[in-house]
Amino acid sequence: MNNFVILIPSYNDWDSLSVLIPKIHHVIKDLEKNVSIIIINDASTTKKNLIFKDKFCFKKIEILNLLENVKAQKAIATALYRLKKKNYNGGIIIMDADGQDDPDKLPEIIRHSETNPETVLTVNRSKRKEGLLFKVLYEMHLLMTYIFTFKNLRFGVYSYMNPIHLNKILSNNDLCNAFAGSIARNFQNRSIIYAERKERLMGESKNSYINLVYYSLSILSVFKYRVLIHTLIILLIFFLLSNIKIFSLFFSIGFTVLSCFNMLIFLINFRNNKFYLENSLDNVESIENLTHGSSNI
Repeated sequence: MNNFVILIPSYNDWDSLSVLIPKIHHVIKDLEKNVSIIIINDASTTKKNLIFKDKFCFKKIEILNLLENVKAQKAIATALYRLKKKNYNGGIIIMDADGQDDPDKLPEIIRHSETNPETVLTVNRSKRKEGLLFKVLYEMHLLMTYIFTFKNLRFGVYSYMNPIHLNKILSNNDLCNAFAGSIARNFQNRSIIYAERKERLMGESKNSYINLVYYSLSILSVFKYRVLIHTLIILLIFFLLSNIKIFSLFFSIGFTVLSCFNMLIFLINFRNNKFYLENSLDNVESIENLTHGSSNI
């Protein structure tokens, strides 16, 4: 495979992109591949300031400007749907705009595509740079996700896929709930490489603990029926042991907590499923080519 596109969802991350894009150029310039970059501008509120004086190796750099902010998962879904509609036939790499997805891994990802072109690849996080509290909460999120889904989702959006995967991943709204959950649910067999989660290139993180909790619940919402079944099994175990005083208390509290937990997951799934991929391109205001001006979709 000789053609690749790198999709980068971004919201007010222009400073980071001005550093990230030269870094990407530096690590892939000798690979002799046709690489394009599509930045999905998720209705940013800050002024674009991407001005590059150096000549890059990229075939093109486009900015897909969205009219309304839809968050990263739906922004990625919009870009993938556009690639499908255009019958794109090259490799697809997805990464974050803040630089925490290590661009030095791109040659390894591209080499993987040469030997396993039809296998989805995820870049799992081997080490994180966040503070102790975040790391503890992240591990709790992973544990909870495993208990309710039997999936170990130690990865974000940094990944590779082939165009043959677009029909499957866009056949449902899983992607609009959570990218990691969508990959895990739709592709049972995938390759994995490991990379350290880097620090942000510029600026402060836009993630709050509330946003992270919401994302964790969004991942679970992809597996809502499996979560419900696992919940019923847990409650059944507590019920069978309810003759023991402490388990009787656990059953009463657990029934209330887990009922609210499942209701919230179904509510999040319902909310995210109101986003229709078929209408996603209506949210594209324009497509800018950083070297050739702009054009309407």
